[in-house]
Amino acid sequence: MKVILAIDGGGSRTRCQAIDRQGHLVSQAETGPSNHLLIDERVVVRSLVDGIDKTLSLGGLSRREVACISAGLAGVDFDGVGAEEMKALLQALDFERVVVNGDMTIAHAGALRLLPGVVALAGTGSVVLGVGSDGQRVKVGGWGPIYGDEGSAYRIGEMSLRAAARAHDGYGPKTALNDAIVNALQLAEFRETVGRIYVKGMEPREIAALSRIAYEVAEQGDEVAREIFFQAGNELAESVLAAIRQLKFEPGAIIVSYQGSVLDSCHLLREQFEGKLKRQMAAVQVVAPEFEPVIGAYLLGCNALDWEIDSDMCAALKGNQD
Repeated sequence: MKVILAIDGGGSRTRCQAIDRQGHLVSQAETGPSNHLLIDERVVVRSLVDGIDKTLSLGGLSRREVACISAGLAGVDFDGVGAEEMKALLQALDFERVVVNGDMTIAHAGALRLLPGVVALAGTGSVVLGVGSDGQRVKVGGWGPIYGDEGSAYRIGEMSLRAAARAHDGYGPKTALNDAIVNALQLAEFRETVGRIYVKGMEPREIAALSRIAYEVAEQGDEVAREIFFQAGNELAESVLAAIRQLKFEPGAIIVSYQGSVLDSCHLLREQFEGKLKRQMAAVQVVAPEFEPVIGAYLLGCNALDWEIDSDMCAALKGNQD
């Protein structure tokens, strides 16, 4: 048996899947973070080694049966900057054939099955990656929370805190966000959020987690919370439109998709996102992602090995996700 070890490595977790030439999942494992720009190198190495070793062990596989490691890693940019360092690290683990891309690249490959189009990624952070019909790539966003991270869970959490603070001070409209945030953080009153954020400190992922609380409030009809998600949807749409304007596409529909928890689970935001895109550019067609990012890594590995990607393989890959 020959398999591709497909890796999706991010700032909070690393997923590894062994998938054979027919697209069948043999084994998989999940370990810790592997963003080499944010995490100590020893932690990155341990996450990757543990993920690979556990996947091989669970599948009863040897290293000789690994045709290729295909990794999509946070900290590697869309144009390959940062890839050589991580490729050398993986090759040092006794793997000869290694392909390394950025996490946004495997997300695009999975969502659109390697086809041209634009993909918006919105999880803790956000970024848009577009690939034109001629293969040209363009990235919009991805600058992190200080620059914006428009439409991300972090941005939504931050906007929710600001809206609640304005309501508390009486110069913003009343909102149920105040009580919801206080309850979520297990505090007695909203003023205590200052100590929780500035004194004890809240990591970006913890602020991003407030987006889920805000969405529950929005679904209950709170206009302030709803407006936050409408704004986030508009911001993501503007980023997609900026990418489209820089790329060349064949006549016909311009395919747009998405990845990440924000667009996947926040229907209010996604409806606003889709509506704005269609109002601004009639040629845009928004489609659900075909595969998750780790499968995008597998598909890029198939390309590197010249493995044929046919309908039977894609059906098997679909089955892996069900």
